[in-house]
Amino acid sequence: MENIDITLRTLSIIISSIINPLLVAPFSFAIIIYFGQPTDSQHLLFLGSIFFTNILPLVTIFYFIRMGKVSSMDAPIKEQRIQLLAIAAIYNALGFILLTYLDAPSIVRGLMFCYAINTAIVWRITKFWKISIHMIGLGGPIVALWLAGFEYPLVMVIATMLVSISRLVLKAHTLSQVVAGTTLAMGLAYLELTYLFL
Repeated sequence: MENIDITLRTLSIIISSIINPLLVAPFSFAIIIYFGQPTDSQHLLFLGSIFFTNILPLVTIFYFIRMGKVSSMDAPIKEQRIQLLAIAAIYNALGFILLTYLDAPSIVRGLMFCYAINTAIVWRITKFWKISIHMIGLGGPIVALWLAGFEYPLVMVIATMLVSISRLVLKAHTLSQVVAGTTLAMGLAYLELTYLFL
């Protein structure tokens, strides 16, 4: 029984590491930019999007770890997460401004807008309650990919279930925190994208 628990925990760590908000963002932007509406500036749009959703946040996290402000990549302490979420919301807002300036397709700008607004909302929620950032980081891109025409329900449901279960197995979240993160992300992304960008 102990071997099964260790195996399940190891698989959950791998799933949580691979389907991580910092990896989901560049993957989602790559699909939408390179396989969606063609533009002359695809490489520039992709570079801009990953710079603000991936590279800057990673550099900030590593800097904070080195300075002793954050204990690990997961930022398990609430005060650490709050600070990183506030900074990430600012990075995403700057990314949205850049993508607007570069006249990115509406779905690309919309996804960056979702990252900025939803991260700011999660920052506010996290001050009072721990919501699943993994599920927030997965739910929004799934909706954006679906609305962009990449409709793969089986893959999307499996990814959502794997991340949800892994977060529960690792005891990183309760069921209500996972469900709230998924529901909030998908609901907000759908409203923001359909009413403001599509």
